[in-house]
Amino acid sequence: MDALITRAVSEFSDIFGEKPSHFGDAPGRVEVIGNHTDYNHGFILASAIDRRLAVVGRPVDGETARVYSRTFNSGASFRAADPVKMKENPWVNYIMGVIWQLRNKGVKVGAFDAMILGDVPLGAGLSSSAALEVATAFFLRAMNGFSMDPIAIAVNCQAAENNFVGMNCGILDQFASAMAQPERLVFLDCRNLDAYSYYPLGSAVKLVIANTKAPHVLVDGAYNRLREACFRAARICAEKFPEKRVTHLRDVDPELLDACKNAMGEEDYRRAHHIVTENARVLAGAEALTRGDYKGMGGLMTASHASSRDWFGNSATELDAMVDLALEIPGCYGARLSGGGFGGATINLVESDKAEDFAQTLADRYREKIRIEPEIHLFKAGAGAGGGAL
Repeated sequence: MDALITRAVSEFSDIFGEKPSHFGDAPGRVEVIGNHTDYNHGFILASAIDRRLAVVGRPVDGETARVYSRTFNSGASFRAADPVKMKENPWVNYIMGVIWQLRNKGVKVGAFDAMILGDVPLGAGLSSSAALEVATAFFLRAMNGFSMDPIAIAVNCQAAENNFVGMNCGILDQFASAMAQPERLVFLDCRNLDAYSYYPLGSAVKLVIANTKAPHVLVDGAYNRLREACFRAARICAEKFPEKRVTHLRDVDPELLDACKNAMGEEDYRRAHHIVTENARVLAGAEALTRGDYKGMGGLMTASHASSRDWFGNSATELDAMVDLALEIPGCYGARLSGGGFGGATINLVESDKAEDFAQTLADRYREKIRIEPEIHLFKAGAGAGGGAL
């Protein structure tokens, strides 16, 4: 067992007075390029990070599940057969949502006690919520003995977040958490989840994550409004040009979008413009990585941020400042916001031998300019989720 699971086992014994029998663990993720393309059936390059969240536990008699999070130093109980969304401990909703979704699919999930422990940074756009969902699913699979492959787990965890938690995220977070490989980026075609592949990141660069410490709250409707704008734009393109068989913005190229510009409002056009050009940047990024062209990849990341800022409207003052400062520091190939936006973190592609100095300089300059203490992390591309008996 690795150190995180060993600690979780010890914490479980302290809280529940027994030893756990099974575990699931899953990493946070970082979106390298491909912003909001997932629910538009587009393309993404992403990586797991080498920070994880573990769920350890054991089955119990009766109908009541008990969960405890060391991160939040709080616990909750609920009926495993009929989980109901709660306000007082919102982190529990991600666990209950997975159970709810599995039961809707006919999977039998019994009552249990569980301890949650992790080191995925919270509020930084690194998908601690998806890590919790995926780790829970792997734990439940191990404990209850049902058969479900990692892609199906990712799909069901996404459905849990969409339909129980109420966050209409795409598949990226859960897929990357479940399917990532060490030292590689995963390329995902969100229309065909079987059409994924991996690209070596190489040792010449590191991924530096800079948490702006700006508020990162997505379940307040902003994310869903962007999503709805994209769907409206796709519908207009489909109505204007039915022969193109458009179902999502994945099917729209720049020429088609411009041909439909007058039929859609300015906001919908701008949101769609970002998605259409972002898909092209992801494909170009995959080609750049194949060539080992880090300068080209970094340029695409920086262009992605400019598009998020100027066209999609999901950046923030702190994110823009972090990107601008990063690009002034030697060794930085490119920088962009990562995740839903509106706060959270940026991702920076940096020469390996300059990464430590880059991180310190960026923290100092951001603190001086914004008067907020950031968190800067150097991550390795980590492994995907796992689970089993203890």
